[in-house]
Amino acid sequence: MTSIGLLRDRMTVRGTDQTAVIPADSIQLDRWMAFAACLITFGLFIDGWAHNHGQVDDSFFTPWHALLYGAVALSGLILIVTHMRNVGKGFHFRGALPAGYTLSLLGFFMFAAGGVADLVWHEIFGFEEGTESLISPSHLFLAVSGLLIITGPIRATWQRKSGETWRDLLPAILSFTCITSIFIFFTAFAAITSSTDILTGPRPGNTQVIDGLGVVAFLLHSNILLAVLLLMTMRWRLPVGTATVVFGISAALMTWLRVRHNEEFIFVLSAVAVGLLADWLLQRGALKSAAGTRLFCIVIPFAYSLGALIVVEILGASVWGTGGLWWLIHMWLGVPVMAGAFGYGLSLLMRPPVTPT
Repeated sequence: MTSIGLLRDRMTVRGTDQTAVIPADSIQLDRWMAFAACLITFGLFIDGWAHNHGQVDDSFFTPWHALLYGAVALSGLILIVTHMRNVGKGFHFRGALPAGYTLSLLGFFMFAAGGVADLVWHEIFGFEEGTESLISPSHLFLAVSGLLIITGPIRATWQRKSGETWRDLLPAILSFTCITSIFIFFTAFAAITSSTDILTGPRPGNTQVIDGLGVVAFLLHSNILLAVLLLMTMRWRLPVGTATVVFGISAALMTWLRVRHNEEFIFVLSAVAVGLLADWLLQRGALKSAAGTRLFCIVIPFAYSLGALIVVEILGASVWGTGGLWWLIHMWLGVPVMAGAFGYGLSLLMRPPVTPT
């Protein structure tokens, strides 16, 4: 083992000359925590679904909250049991979790405290409505705490010499899918699948605010997906289908969040199609060169936005009964171009221009 490996895998116990070895990586723990991450994410979305469909009243104690908090409790139970078992094996109390999971345990205790704070917040300021529930400080604190829990498998897999197969990377991929979905959930005030019906039907008299909301939805949604995918490719050569899973599941959850007609799940087909395109480009080595990276980062958000706009046109004309897009070509083609321009900006962060020597 190299000296760097020793520094990574050991930590000094303050006040003694002894060292305590961090427990070895556990793919089984990764899988359990990825499962808990999926439950937490589903609990968040089912709570959002209940709010959007009038299934809750002004009460903190609801079945939907029970599912969310129960999933968080499961993650805490997994971590605490693992921690105490390792303490029993002789590991130091401060280093009894495998690498990557100490922050997850901290996130669990933060979430528990945040739940109490959220209850107090509601008692003092009342219950949030609409976008308020996404921006409320108590809810944002819970979101940060939950992300600390959910990202445990990512941190654990990131620091090990893992392979490139689904068997090796599935927990990390599921965790990335969860955090992507959560990012989009908390920006649902401007999400492709939740607000774009206002772009269909007769053209309104004053379009400035609606135009702005529509533009932000397409830019934000497509580039969140691209940014998460780029981060994953910086560490691993992703197995075939990774982009399709991340794009498809996040679109399915966001569509289900506000679904009124089953036909709206056509959004998922559009997202899966772009995910397949991204997977195909990655397998062909699109990111091996600076030019390929630039092209990839332009094409994916452009295709995602344009595909979603086509879906909005179809749904408005044949399902919602409002009519097709009232955006003219200046907007419905210009917005995907702008999404691609934002993607180009992300490519510069990933592969900045070479500096002269």
